[in-house]
Amino acid sequence: MHLVAAAEASKKALNEILEPRIVKAKAERKSLGKIVVGTVAGDIHDIGNKIVASMLFAAGFEVHDLGKNVSVSEFIKKAKEVKANIVASSALLSMPLPVQHEVVKALVVEGLRDKVKVIVGGAPVTEEWVKEIGADGFGENAVEAVNVTKKVLNIKD
Repeated sequence: MHLVAAAEASKKALNEILEPRIVKAKAERKSLGKIVVGTVAGDIHDIGNKIVASMLFAAGFEVHDLGKNVSVSEFIKKAKEVKANIVASSALLSMPLPVQHEVVKALVVEGLRDKVKVIVGGAPVTEEWVKEIGADGFGENAVEAVNVTKKVLNIKD
């Protein structure tokens, strides 16, 4: 109960205070790349996803947050639309985890995999899972997600 209340308060702060200020400042900075993020279909937990999206945005990336319960086709459609450099998917639960693999396979089918890097995250994600599905990396937390994103895009600090 307390965790949900804290999450709602932090989401409100991010949405109403921090993001508008970052958006205003964004006009003065160059984007490091375009990222499509979302929590995969079958999972409605988006607290971690929102934090990662906000951290990526604050780090200088153009972030397109699709929210929670996002289908493979939604990830692909948005990646094409914005010409994404990265698709980042999250799964807090293990049951919808295979959707992350479906995203990678769909990028291959669409001919986008050589142009779009894939970052995955969530509690059940491991380095072994990343290798198994052919993703490019994962972060165990929001700070690591930003670092991994920069690494796979060869961005030097």
